[in-house]
Amino acid sequence: MTVNSLLESQIRRFFEAVDDKDTGYLAHHFADDVTFRFGNADVVEGRPAVVAACEAFLASIAGIRHVIEHLWQVDTDRVVAVMTVHYERLDGGRLSLPCANSFRVRDGEVSDYRIYMDITPVVA
Repeated sequence: MTVNSLLESQIRRFFEAVDDKDTGYLAHHFADDVTFRFGNADVVEGRPAVVAACEAFLASIAGIRHVIEHLWQVDTDRVVAVMTVHYERLDGGRLSLPCANSFRVRDGEVSDYRIYMDITPVVA
């Protein structure tokens, strides 16, 4: 299914905010009842907790850059992004990892955010 241009724009802008470590932008684009899961970590629920999780992760790395390879709209409100994520660790090390994210967008806000990747090499 072709991605609705508004959803595509929202997802691309969302990744730009992550790459800029702009958690203020993210906070304004998460639904109040957002759910978030990164890899095999526990699900985090609610905007304040999800923003705190994002802030903690982004503080643990020196830099991040997403390169989107594919975007698919699965249904009216679900988009899947397949990409390579380039990381710079705090120790100066750099690595790139494959990743897939799933977003559910409701009324212009991300209501469900899932990251499917093994983040172990970044934090090891």
